[in-house]
Amino acid sequence: AGIPDIMIGETLADPENPIALPLITVDEPAISMTIGTNTSPLVGKGGKGHKVTARQVKDRLDRELIGNVSLRVLDTERPDAWEVQGRGELALAILVEQMRREG
Repeated sequence: AGIPDIMIGETLADPENPIALPLITVDEPAISMTIGTNTSPLVGKGGKGHKVTARQVKDRLDRELIGNVSLRVLDTERPDAWEVQGRGELALAILVEQMRREG
């Protein structure tokens, strides 16, 4: 909202009296899943005919990390898949559903 270099949990304060609020703590991830591109031989032949690339998946996961402090995204052995860690099944299910709806 106009301040590009601020992160969630940081304090905006008066320069004359810069008292910062304590940083928020987020519980460690409790569950993980691997998200990657579709490797099926039928990819792109379905209703939409839309093939999602690894770059698109990675860009979407990176955008999610900006506003969702409870997620972590780790590289895997495959260049087209990432381990996504979250606090619970619901958080990961919401992310997957949002990504599915976005195409």
